Amino acid sequence: MTLKMLITNTKVGRNTKALVAGVGERMLRHPEIMAFVFSAVDSISKELTSVLKSPTPDELSVTEKEEKIEELMEMNQGLLQSMGVSHATIETVLRTTLKYKLASKLTGAGGGGCVLTLLPTCILFNYCSFPCASNASCYSLIFFFFFIFLSAVS
Repeated sequence: MTLKMLITNTKVGRNTKALVAGVGERMLRHPEIMAFVFSAVDSISKELTSVLKSPTPDELSVTEKEEKIEELMEMNQGLLQSMGVSHATIETVLRTTLKYKLASKLTGAGGGGCVLTLLPTCILFNYCSFPCASNASCYSLIFFFFFIFLSAVS
């Protein structure tokens, strides 16, 4: 199974050192809660690894797998928001992708940078005139989404 992802550059610079310091301050103010948040992030990572490694013998399995990945991405993004590492521009991209029922999450340390969006197979099949036998046949769809996201962050 090959996942199709869209990366949106928010064009917002970030200060990783300041973000890490902010998370550290939250840890000091709310140690038990932040421990649960970090534990949940770890659990999501482990479950994602398990989902990605599981076999997908048919299209239904691919759809089910993508739905699990979408849900895990959404949960992870919520936890990253609770850590205080999101940004208003990232949130704009998230709202934009949500309008199209797409799951997104920030990448890297947050505070700006890029957003990762899963492009489910069912969307690619629905928008392409034929099943995406080659990646080239879906480029127009990906560029369509790319321009939508550019308008959201500009």
